[in-house]
Amino acid sequence: MKKLISGMTAFTIASMMTVTAFAEAAISNTTITPKGGDPFDVNPTPETAGATVEFNVDPTYTVTIPASFELTGEYGQQYSGSGTIQTGKVFLNEGEKIVVTLTSASKFNMSHEGAGEYKLPYTAEGSFGKLTNKETGGKVAEFPTSTEPASAGISFTTDETPTFAGKYTDPVVFGISIEKEPS
Repeated sequence: MKKLISGMTAFTIASMMTVTAFAEAAISNTTITPKGGDPFDVNPTPETAGATVEFNVDPTYTVTIPASFELTGEYGQQYSGSGTIQTGKVFLNEGEKIVVTLTSASKFNMSHEGAGEYKLPYTAEGSFGKLTNKETGGKVAEFPTSTEPASAGISFTTDETPTFAGKYTDPVVFGISIEKEPS
């Protein structure tokens, strides 16, 4: 019988501790005192307290750029190749968009693998047309907030027929930034 009473007492104390801890956590930052200041008043005048509901989430996005672009064609003609810039879900602040730009240190000239003296000029084209300023490059795609993946095509075309056989390369740099939408 003593074990039963001891067990019930321990259970009762543990239950009260749990309830007390929960109640303290729920009202730890709000204190309501009845009008008149008497905490023992059994019929206090009702009071209210305010609280703020908050939500915060950082922007998140993924932009995938192809590792390389292969230009193909027939001898005596211009060569071309294309690829796709892709995003996953884009979650940005209101009024923002992802902007993808393209630049080339060589000003969009591929170097010949031999002596590297012969340069083969080419043009890049994205969602905003051909990049006409080969000094600075330019914008090739934009992506707004979206719950669905999106994509934008990009292509490269030689500006002339190559003079020599061999491998031609030019590393290009894609810039990914977040910009404000115009008002």
